[in-house]
Amino acid sequence: MPSSRVTPSANLSAALLLLAVTFLRRMNLPHPTCKALLEATGATKTRAYDLAEALGALLPSLEQPVGRPAKDKSAHDADESLSLLVDISTSCLDYLYKHPGAIGRGGQRLHASSGFRQHIVERCSENPGLDIEQIARAISVPASTLREWVRDVETNVATPPEVELETKTGTKCSDFNCRDLTVQTVLDQYRTWQGAFTDFCEHLHHHHGIRLGRTAIASILEQAGQRVRKRRPGRSPDEKALRDAFSTFFPGAQWTADGTAITVFVEGERFIFNLELMVDTASGAFVGVDARDEESSDAVIATLKAGEATTGALPLALLVDNKPCNLTPEVEQALGDNLLIPATRARPQNKGHVEGAFGMFSQQAPPLRIDGPTKKERARQLVELIAQTFYGAVNMRPRKSRKGLTRIELYQAAEPTIQDIERAKVALQARLEKQRKAQLTLRERQDPKKRALLDPAFEQLGLCDPNGNVRDAISRYAIEYIASGVAIFRGKQVKQTLPNGVDGRYLLGIVKNIAEKEEGIAIAMALWDERIKARDIILEPNTAKRKELNREHADINTRLDAFVQEAFHTDTQIERHFWLDAISELIRAQPKDQHHPLYDRAARRIHSTFDAPHEERLDATRLLAKRLIPIS
Repeated sequence: MPSSRVTPSANLSAALLLLAVTFLRRMNLPHPTCKALLEATGATKTRAYDLAEALGALLPSLEQPVGRPAKDKSAHDADESLSLLVDISTSCLDYLYKHPGAIGRGGQRLHASSGFRQHIVERCSENPGLDIEQIARAISVPASTLREWVRDVETNVATPPEVELETKTGTKCSDFNCRDLTVQTVLDQYRTWQGAFTDFCEHLHHHHGIRLGRTAIASILEQAGQRVRKRRPGRSPDEKALRDAFSTFFPGAQWTADGTAITVFVEGERFIFNLELMVDTASGAFVGVDARDEESSDAVIATLKAGEATTGALPLALLVDNKPCNLTPEVEQALGDNLLIPATRARPQNKGHVEGAFGMFSQQAPPLRIDGPTKKERARQLVELIAQTFYGAVNMRPRKSRKGLTRIELYQAAEPTIQDIERAKVALQARLEKQRKAQLTLRERQDPKKRALLDPAFEQLGLCDPNGNVRDAISRYAIEYIASGVAIFRGKQVKQTLPNGVDGRYLLGIVKNIAEKEEGIAIAMALWDERIKARDIILEPNTAKRKELNREHADINTRLDAFVQEAFHTDTQIERHFWLDAISELIRAQPKDQHHPLYDRAARRIHSTFDAPHEERLDATRLLAKRLIPIS
């Protein structure tokens, strides 16, 4: 072996000699003094002793033992890590066997159920010595995705679920043929499925040979109450006709204002007013209105203030006509820092919102004439004008349920034939005869004891009922209610607490109220009994499921996780409360020092159930804490 000559420094030379002196002294051999060594080498005392100590610590590592080298500790750690990664991979595979569809890939995007994510995160927490990249490679999940799952659980941040929401409608399986093998296969596979619905249909097609389409599979699951299809919201009207006609932004961004002449006749005299109208261009809302003698800047400002009072704020911009009275400094000052925009000249459609409103008003409003001889008559005419205007507008409004036709169009389009008219007359006459016979039959069936009670009562109370219609109506109720009603009426009459001008209909109202009150009490008692029966029927399967889980899971933590899972596999409040009660009872049955750790575990499991909305998870943890630690 080639060697290189290295001249040690004075300090290193002194350190080697000092270390040699130590061994010579132990063996009682001749040796120089330490002082003589330092003087001979010219070394520094402190530095020489420090180097000697370091050399002494280094000596054992220079000796190599005879035989095979010892096994490296790092290799042992690598073997242990590999064993743990194999266990994690096996655990994930077992989970997927029991929960098909829990993970899948659509294009480049990975879809995983909340249960699978929670399972992986728990394995990561149980093996803190393993690196995230190692675990990610073992389960074929991107490391970035796995870090996101862990972070979501640790911070209790809900991520949007990748699977469709499953609900139970309570429909019995008897609504269709449950003995059909295909139907049974669909239902059995979906009970453990945790993936997307589209993937489930592909799973049935490729692995079970079921050739049903998605609609048929969705119908089977919906009838069985295992899945409710999401309904599309109604489509908005076609906006092609309005495209590029007018630029709108959002409500409150831009208003448009204009005025029109309105003629009013009052007591034979003709008056003309300017009606100023302010319309929001985005929503079409009429935000302000003003009526005065003529169109002016004051009218625009008054309408603008009315709109501000209606909406709470001024618009970002106001579009007005090019008339000089609309483009004054006063209007600009009323707008403040907001914009005053003149409309395009010779283009009325530039103010289409307000022009259209004026057109509708002119078509639907009746002649504005108030000329009654008395104040009361003029008030009546005012009410009539308002009603005519409102219902005229309703008559002209297209009806979506009638293919876009208005009430007027439907009425005018009707062309009944002579045969139609005759059939209608016959049917209407038959209906009248049926009503008369029903009244006659009712009168004949009435208990004579009730009439014997009512006839003298009406005479004593001074109630007029020449045709007997009121007494017929009262006789429909039980005689005890009639007697109570007569007594109440007589008592009020004696104490003079009856309203002025009452007649037999007031007695009918008293009897009716008594009957409805008694009926309501009877319904309430029956409702109590029926709800108790219904609750027992609903909770019976849950009680059996709880006993089954108690037998299957001896470990408290595993049993607690199973209870949380059951609580969020139902959408009915009573079943969720049942399982939350089961969780609280399970925790309370443990030693007191275990209550908080178990509650913490349950809360983490609840907040990791990403399929449930955030508010429902908060409600569940709040209810669980309330039952474990009652305050009042």
